[in-house]
Amino acid sequence: MASAIVTKDNLFVSRFKVDPARKTEFLSIFHALGSGALPVLEAQTNLVFWGWGRDGTEFVAIESWKNEAVVNEVRASPDFKAAVGAMLACCTAPMTMELFSGMDGARDVFELYPSGPSQVHPSSGDINVKFI
Repeated sequence: MASAIVTKDNLFVSRFKVDPARKTEFLSIFHALGSGALPVLEAQTNLVFWGWGRDGTEFVAIESWKNEAVVNEVRASPDFKAAVGAMLACCTAPMTMELFSGMDGARDVFELYPSGPSQVHPSSGDINVKFI
C-alpha cells in the first residue's frame, strides 16, 4: 500500500470561482471530465481532493501527481482542453493554481510553471488560469 505521506512529489491547489447561476452546468462538465479520468487518476496520483469552500462558490481541486509528464499528457488532450474551457466559462474570475513542491523533492515545478497566466491551460474569453 502506498504511503499517505507525500514529501517528494508536487501538489497543486486549483480554485475556481463558480457563478452560482452556472453551478449545475459547471458540475456537469466537471463530473464528465473526472469520471472519464478515473483510471488515470487512480494509477497516477498520490492524492486527489475535490470540494467546495465555505461560501459555496469556490470549487477547489487539490491534486498530487506521481509524474509530471502524465499531467502534461492529460492537459494536452482535446477532451481536457474542451472541458476546462467550458468550466472556465462558468466562472466569474480566473482560476488560480497554487503550486507546491514536496519537502524532499525537486523545485523545478516553479520553473516549469512560472507565476502568471498559464501556458498549458485553455481560457474562456478573459477568464483564464493563473499560476500563483
